[in-house]
Amino acid sequence: MESSVPFNKAVVDGKEEDEGIESKKCAILTLSEDVKELEELAVSAGYEVLFEIIQRRVRAETSTYIGSGKLEDLKTFLDGKSIDLLLINGTLKPSQHFNLENTLKVECVDKVRLVLNIFTERANSREAMLQVERARLQYEVPLLREWIHSAKMGEHPGFLSGGEYAVDVYYDMIRKRLNKIADELTKISKTNAIRREHRRKKGFHLVSLAGYANAGKSSLEKALTGESVLIDSKMFSTLSTTTRSIENGPKDILITDTIGFFHGLPHFVIEAFKNTIDEIFSADLILLVVDCSDSKEEIIRKLRTSEEILYPEVSTDDVLVILNKIDRCSYFQNVARMIEENIPSSGVIAVSAVSGVGISDLKERILSRFKKLARFAAILPQSSETERFIASLRLECEISSVEYSEKVKVKGSCNPWDVGRIAYEIGSIKGEIDFNVD
Repeated sequence: MESSVPFNKAVVDGKEEDEGIESKKCAILTLSEDVKELEELAVSAGYEVLFEIIQRRVRAETSTYIGSGKLEDLKTFLDGKSIDLLLINGTLKPSQHFNLENTLKVECVDKVRLVLNIFTERANSREAMLQVERARLQYEVPLLREWIHSAKMGEHPGFLSGGEYAVDVYYDMIRKRLNKIADELTKISKTNAIRREHRRKKGFHLVSLAGYANAGKSSLEKALTGESVLIDSKMFSTLSTTTRSIENGPKDILITDTIGFFHGLPHFVIEAFKNTIDEIFSADLILLVVDCSDSKEEIIRKLRTSEEILYPEVSTDDVLVILNKIDRCSYFQNVARMIEENIPSSGVIAVSAVSGVGISDLKERILSRFKKLARFAAILPQSSETERFIASLRLECEISSVEYSEKVKVKGSCNPWDVGRIAYEIGSIKGEIDFNVD
């Protein structure tokens, strides 16, 4: 080990954690000095970090993460230390996980598992609980294979310790449970899709808050809607979507808060939360929230993570970047320009959800997005193409009337930026449209 440094007692919201609540004591093992995010995750999980162990390496050792010699040094160092677990500032391969725990005789938790532990603690809806359980089981299957291959389950100090089932029975049980979860989540997904479709038919517009974990999405939802929502400085305080109407605005504009993005999560974790992420992909407008108090390098890193998840699933025209917490950043104008140059979107708006600065401008931008100013009257031929077109039109426009005779007459209104596309589609099915109507 190159160094071991003490870590101060965690402070949350300016106050030390309650002395009466016993938290798990842990140490951090890292290959670099960039441990800020892992420290935040540890605090969010309620762990008390006693010290950090740094062994600088360009990349992790294939089988033991830190090298066999250093592993023995770490074993000697930890001997007699009163810690409940070792947090790894990275993602462990199953073989690395086995070798670390089997040598150190202490539970080792990598970044992915730490996030899943937090998810498990925070999940409070049936859908969120199922999504978390699916992610945890998919995370554990490769580890189970490694432990079956390399050791007896009872020798393991953490994961699967004291298992009462034979390993093959336990493995089969995991598979059956995953299939059952998938079936239930599919049913929930269909219900959610029906609910979204019903909202659209009723003329509602959905605005989704997206962005990296702890960017201030929940605070922004409260600022926009004026309603009480869970606001927590800890990471991943929101796992389920919450939907509210915009304050002092039309009731047909709904603001939805969603789960925060996070760098380095494997695909199966993101896929496990597909139901929740679909709320973002199906939104009419996405507010991509950015924490302006981060360093410029950190802002770009987090935005790249958000970009990988959002694009190309959504159109850049439907993404509005919200530079939040400008009360903590004196040079936010420069940050806004940097974002405009690096991230494709429909624009950047700077706000402070806490102080309220910029919120009125953001509301006006949202309201103007959904103003139906272009009224139209269309005459369409009787055909299956016309019926399909009218069905799609109902999802995007406000249709005031549809009359059937020799021709189909449709009246309604649409967003100004949709005029050209609608005119082209009507022309393609040999119809006529007039936008100069009262």
